[in-house]
Amino acid sequence: MRTRVLQSARVAIAALIVTACILVSPTPSSAAPDIFASPIHGGCYIAGPSDCRIHVEPFTINIASGKKLALFRLVLFPSVGSFATIYDWKPDQSNPVPTSGTTYTPSLVAMDFAATCGKTYYVSLQGQDTGDVNVFTLGSTGTFTCPASIP
Repeated sequence: MRTRVLQSARVAIAALIVTACILVSPTPSSAAPDIFASPIHGGCYIAGPSDCRIHVEPFTINIASGKKLALFRLVLFPSVGSFATIYDWKPDQSNPVPTSGTTYTPSLVAMDFAATCGKTYYVSLQGQDTGDVNVFTLGSTGTFTCPASIP
């Protein structure tokens, strides 16, 4: 009889320990971004002899309610070679964080960026607001090839 009582007590204690571990263990956090953007469009054109440029259309960044834009950047990915940040925005004295609203449509200092004629690229928009721990890819263009020569 005493052995049964001890076994029952052990089972009950083990069940309590397992239950306590489940209740105390942290729940996994969601890595979903609080920020997203409108579609990103861009392409390449010839500006002059041996002068190709990438044009990025205006876009809107949507920020979670109660959060502020922390940064956004445009990153150029060539089909061969290393990527390059072609536009990098962070708030400062001259570029203050938007004070209200949940959308931000930047007026880019430049919307046309240098490119190599005949090369294939895509542009990625990356961003973060004050509610996000990481920088997220908010969208990207499809791949496009700059013209090799003037027609």
